[in-house]
Amino acid sequence: MHRRWRRWACRGAALVAVVSAGEARAAGARTTAPTPPVPIFGGAEAEICAFPGVVALDGVDTRCTGTLVHPRVVLYAAHCGDAIGQVRFGQSADDRDHAVEPDLCRTNPDYAGLGDEGADWAFCRLSEPAPVPVVPIAFGCETALVEPGAEAVIVGYGESESGAGDGPKRWAAAPVRLVLADYFEVGGLGEPGVCAGDSGGPALIQTADGTWRVFGVASVHAAGCGGIGHYAYAWDAIPWIEAEADVDLTPCHDDDGSWRPDFRCSGFAPADSVGAGAWDDLCAAAPVGPAGTSCGAAFDAEPDTTPPTVAITSPSPGAYPGPEVKLEIEVEAEDVGWGVAEVALEIDGESPGHDDEPPWKFGTAVFPSGSYTLVAVAEDAAGHVTRSEPVVIEVGAEPDTDTDTGEPEAGSAGCACATGRGGGGLAWMFFGTWCLGHVRRGRRSRP
Repeated sequence: MHRRWRRWACRGAALVAVVSAGEARAAGARTTAPTPPVPIFGGAEAEICAFPGVVALDGVDTRCTGTLVHPRVVLYAAHCGDAIGQVRFGQSADDRDHAVEPDLCRTNPDYAGLGDEGADWAFCRLSEPAPVPVVPIAFGCETALVEPGAEAVIVGYGESESGAGDGPKRWAAAPVRLVLADYFEVGGLGEPGVCAGDSGGPALIQTADGTWRVFGVASVHAAGCGGIGHYAYAWDAIPWIEAEADVDLTPCHDDDGSWRPDFRCSGFAPADSVGAGAWDDLCAAAPVGPAGTSCGAAFDAEPDTTPPTVAITSPSPGAYPGPEVKLEIEVEAEDVGWGVAEVALEIDGESPGHDDEPPWKFGTAVFPSGSYTLVAVAEDAAGHVTRSEPVVIEVGAEPDTDTDTGEPEAGSAGCACATGRGGGGLAWMFFGTWCLGHVRRGRRSRP
């Protein structure tokens, strides 16, 4: 077992809501203890390690379902609340062996409550990347696949009948019934449908390259368990989640939906319900799809012969008042070929950190008095390396130092991560990112 994936946290309450009119109710709240499972309406229990990116979310009073749409982001429903204590990767909602503590959970601030299906989405951000295949959100040309009559696949940990309790992961094929401006309907009317515990779970659709995309977030169901499910459009959540979670959710597309894949547009969950591997090793044998071709050619269809471009956008070069200054360090990097794989930061020739995913940010650094030269080094997925133009900053008068050691006096802010140059024996003092002993995002293998 990967012990760092066994995490625990305080848990808060999540909303349980029922609407009397039309017998519609939130698809996600369980208020009874789990009981022996029965297959969901018209569906079946998932095989071991099938749909590994579909996860259980555990709060105090509620369990919901979510989907790993980015190595560090789980998409789910706003009515489940933001007091999510654990994200559970496994075969059952009760599986604690692979429980992960999220470092941030947020609900859509525009969600107005039950009946506002179109805005019923939320996310949790994980503290480190999850080692299972991602199921991206449908975007660009992929959204056109969602039309009445299209076959979707629904997955969740919810009840198989009202009051039965949640438990094992279940899945079923179900038709898209109605496509409306704010939400769409899936299943029911004799076809498989959702029930309590399935809230936030995905409606999946197969793309042209044979991999899954999430196009819907389960919100409510009508006419009891197994009734028609109302789903929010997953792609409507992308801009807000990207801004709040500080991630890129569309590695295959530009923001306007045009096809522009980089090397991260690959390795997605293949459109299959067959399981492979075991949860003891976090489904290491689970298959992954090829380089994405859902809306165009793969990122590596042509060789990458062009090096990346890179520039430090913050801080600006120049003089800063002393005795010390706190500065945000941010970088812009682009590659017209296979994509930027990593950006490293150098300060006076030393490298205190690197980042392997846009946006390229290195946190806040505290610079004592002295002169510093900052350089960003970008490497693309083909191995080309570019160094930025140096940014030189001059910080004012020298701070008080211990005359015996030359180090800042006790009580100085920050933590010393490297030794400064220029004969002064000064220390760079950084908050957060590097002094925690790891990079902001864990590195992932690349082609």
